[in-house]
Amino acid sequence: MRITDEHLARFRRDGFVLVENFLTEEERKAALNGFHRWFAPSYEEWLAAGKRNTRPQQKVFPWDDSGLNHAMTHPDLIDAAERLIGTREIRLSEAHLGVKYYEMDNPPGTPPGAFHRDYGNNTLGPLIDPDDYQHIFFFYYFEDVRPGMAPIQMVPNGKTEADAVPIHAPGGSVCIYTPFTVHASSEFQVPGYRAVAWVGFTRKDRPWDGARAFTYKNGADPNGMRRFIAEASPRQLELIGFPPPGDPLWTDAFLDGMAKRYPGFDPARYRVR
Repeated sequence: MRITDEHLARFRRDGFVLVENFLTEEERKAALNGFHRWFAPSYEEWLAAGKRNTRPQQKVFPWDDSGLNHAMTHPDLIDAAERLIGTREIRLSEAHLGVKYYEMDNPPGTPPGAFHRDYGNNTLGPLIDPDDYQHIFFFYYFEDVRPGMAPIQMVPNGKTEADAVPIHAPGGSVCIYTPFTVHASSEFQVPGYRAVAWVGFTRKDRPWDGARAFTYKNGADPNGMRRFIAEASPRQLELIGFPPPGDPLWTDAFLDGMAKRYPGFDPARYRVR
């Protein structure tokens, strides 16, 4: 259990908590390789390409990449979301990548982004109960973010923007927050880039929560979906809408159809007798 009860207690107190080195080095490198392959290059490669992103720029989960898909549906993220939300009946509501480069969007000396909450673009519900913890967000740093490298700033509960905490952390770290946590971007002061991913979970019975529907109609890659469904555990597939083993959905005909559509999918995991 990489996210401890102590982490969750600090999260409830402050509205956010940083879990340093959440990913193993192997997991971090696998996710970063996928980030570079499918979304954006490193800072050095970006410079060499004339400050252009020459990658496919695929932003939204899932990818045809095991490392990225694993990070977004990491078992320990699922475990933490279950404990915070208070039920195993959760789904994936958000999973996308982001990048910022020195001298790209925020030239040195420009003002940082405005402080804000994320409920406006992640739920249709109102801002009425910021302590219900029924919709949880995480963001990853896949590379080190040191002082001056545009760290995300988080405002502790009950504090003002002047008390914002810059999130400096080694690559592979993850920060937990909520749609109601006040936060902002910041500007680059030293050369480099910031490779980030956002992940969200909410209850299955709150359809008004969530910004994504993970199908090709929302920009998801069909090859990525085939890979994810073939490799995912039954618990991970629940996050995108499939029921657990034992559900009446899993007839022999349905399972045979899944195996045909998604080569590598293992029907045996669902044949509960």
